[in-house]
Amino acid sequence: MNKILIIDDEPTIRMLLSRILELEGYEVLKAKDRATALYTLRKQEVQVVLCDVFLPDGNGVDMVQELQQLAPAAKIILLTAHGNIPDGVQAIKNGAFDYIVKGDDNRKIIPIVSRAMDAIASEQKKKTASQKTSKMHTFDTIVGRSAAIVDVIMQARKVAATDVSVLINGETGTGKEVFAQAIHSASRRGG
Repeated sequence: MNKILIIDDEPTIRMLLSRILELEGYEVLKAKDRATALYTLRKQEVQVVLCDVFLPDGNGVDMVQELQQLAPAAKIILLTAHGNIPDGVQAIKNGAFDYIVKGDDNRKIIPIVSRAMDAIASEQKKKTASQKTSKMHTFDTIVGRSAAIVDVIMQARKVAATDVSVLINGETGTGKEVFAQAIHSASRRGG
């Protein structure tokens, strides 16, 4: 189940948002301040964080990077009663997914949370596909055990560990593409 952490010092806002999100099928965790939120993130994995900008022990805009360190895959949406452009710009620069004004944008909460969940799912799909592709293109998948092939694989492994450009030439059908993919997968760029 998708979990959402609401960080707000106002109990009525926490309860309202919690109720709205629970009706949409989300599991909701609540924190009244920065310290409680950080403790919760150390214990629970969440997908989305809804964080008030003005907390008694911190500023949501400044907390974005700290929240991301504890929950790197989570999307952080900042909520404020007093929106201003500089805070919104800084929040996005710090890595926030969105920045909205409480009250004016209450009807936007569900669509924004839904977009955040979709973004997380999309990133996870890309990561999984990339991992599958990199597993398919390893030196172990190269067929052949002759001395010449073993020598070429050994040279390719050495090249993969460097940052140099590689030119692979040879006849059509000799496996140039297979070697190129294996070198890329074994390099820092492919990993």
